[in-house]
Parts: sequence; C-alpha cells; structure tokens
Amino acid sequence: MLKILRSQFSPFIRQMHYLSGIVISKQFMKKTKPIILYKARLNLCSLIQNRSFAGTSPSIITDINYERLKEFINQNDALIIDVRTKEELATTGVLPNSYNIPLDELNTAFESTPENFLEKYNIPKPDKDQKIVFSCAKGIRSLKACRYVADLGYKNLFNYTEGWFGWESHK
Repeated sequence: MLKILRSQFSPFIRQMHYLSGIVISKQFMKKTKPIILYKARLNLCSLIQNRSFAGTSPSIITDINYERLKEFINQNDALIIDVRTKEELATTGVLPNSYNIPLDELNTAFESTPENFLEKYNIPKPDKDQKIVFSCAKGIRSLKACRYVADLGYKNLFNYTEGWFGWESHK
C-alpha cells in the first residue's frame, strides 16, 4: 500500500513509500526489508531504491517519457539499452541508437570486465556516473534492469516507461 508520510522527517524521508514490514516513528526508523521510495518531481517520478538509511546517498532512477527519450537520442547524451530478447527485437524492431542486452544477461554483462563487455556488446562498459536509459516492451523489465544496475552503484539511470509499444504509438 502507498501512503504519504507527513512528519518531521527530512524531505528525503517525507515521501511516498511502499510499506513492507517497516516501522517508522518520530524518534527512530527501523527497517526489516529493503524499501522503495517514490518522489514526485516536475511530472517525473523518481524511484529511489534505498537499502539503508545510513551511508551513501541512494541511486536515483528517473522515469522518462517519449519526448525525453527523443532528447536523449537526438543529443546522443545517454547509453540506451533495450533489455528485450533478440527474438522480440527481430519481431518488432529496435529503438534508434540503442544496444541490446537481454534482461537475463544483464547481471553477467554489468559484472564482467570492461574488455569482456566491449567484446560481447561492441560498446564500452559504462562508467558508474554515465547516463543509462533502459527500455523494454512496456517498461516493466526495464525497471527491473534499472534496479539491478542501481544495486551495482550506477547513479544516472532512466527507465523509459512507455517501452517499445509506446515508441511505436508515437510514430
């Protein structure tokens, strides 16, 4: 269930979040499971996956729409990774300037050495601060990809929520 917190916590904590076994009080916060916090900002929904409330700041995953994806494509400003299978790409088509790393290969790809990544996918392995846009058919698998890569320490992640079918509907 989603609930808006209205408390004396910092603006980071005063956000919508998924309650899954989490106890929150004004004096302390105790978590029993990882949580996902949502933060509304200028018509974008930023997804913040937080494993603990101490330590470094969490990665931010920003949902983007068709217009924002077109900006990234036109400016060649981000690495665009389509996580659909090769069969899906052959059937439907591909996003311009995108590279295919199927979701089931994503963990081995991003944990591989830069040399192996380059050899297998014909692109340099992205830096942790590089902008990366993930896309799939409808935005569900791309969100999973964002979450996984965020757990590896990547910071500038974008989820194209409309996916391939949204892209096609704008044509």
